[in-house]
Amino acid sequence: MRLEFEPCDGRYVSLTQSARVWTEQWVETWAYCPNCGHTKIDKYPNNRPVADFFCSACDEQFELKSTKSKFGARVTDGAYASMCRRLADSDNPNLMLLNYESARGSETDFFIVPKHFFVRAMIQPRKPLSPSARRAGWIGCNILLNSVPSAGKIFYVEHGRELPRRFVLEKWRQTAFLRRASSEARGWLMDIMRCIGFAPPERVRNR
Repeated sequence: MRLEFEPCDGRYVSLTQSARVWTEQWVETWAYCPNCGHTKIDKYPNNRPVADFFCSACDEQFELKSTKSKFGARVTDGAYASMCRRLADSDNPNLMLLNYESARGSETDFFIVPKHFFVRAMIQPRKPLSPSARRAGWIGCNILLNSVPSAGKIFYVEHGRELPRRFVLEKWRQTAFLRRASSEARGWLMDIMRCIGFAPPERVRNR
């Protein structure tokens, strides 16, 4: 896995636009499916409402968010009502989070929060847009990332270091049982994980 971006072709003036192209190209080139281990994931056409990438082997979907600063307690997402509806949908995408250094043009952290860690309590509504706004009254949402236990943050790259592929696939498998649980059951199981510090066993983490 190469941790540097490919050069941008110069069509994009703003750093934000360039960074979006860099990060999407990098994920499409280097990311593999954590669910089935397929060697690559594919990019959906632009402007798809929910997901950005998908696995052609197992149909997992992924939404990508990237930033040059560290992800904090919250991650901004789209419409609150749409997000709440998505939680009960089998097509709800997994969340990919990528940190990068624009000066060096490289990834520092890249991890996935599997969709089975998403419950209603971790979706926070934002203030409605003001009456003078073009979409007056529209309500967005935040994903409360600090409510996700460590077991729900599966790193491919951490502090600029790529983690072994077998570690990523194993850590995904360890929590896949949550998909069979109800939203309420997943909520209290996640609380237990946070309390006991549930993490992969030493034999896997130290490989």
